[in-house]
Amino acid sequence: MTTEFDMSDLGLMHYSLGIEVKQSSIEIFTSQKKYIQETLQSFGMQSCNSVTTPTELELKLEKNLIGKKIDNTFFKQLVGCLMYLTVTRPNIMYFVSLVGR
Repeated sequence: MTTEFDMSDLGLMHYSLGIEVKQSSIEIFTSQKKYIQETLQSFGMQSCNSVTTPTELELKLEKNLIGKKIDNTFFKQLVGCLMYLTVTRPNIMYFVSLVGR
């Protein structure tokens, strides 16, 4: 491609679209650690505890008719951020979809 187009070699990619990339001769590792930290901070959850399983097994969500109302926009932003996390964390896709419903 360099013979056809004027290009510069910027070396190995390190960060793109919120995804960190670490490359070696035998593997490419992607993560969203920085994105996760920024998301937790923006939603005021930076001091929350981590868990291995994102929810209880066989959890059934029900509508709470007497519960307090939440900010619809805040909830949609939170679910959108979680959806973007599934790029590098497909293991949370089911739970994010469950919360999104």
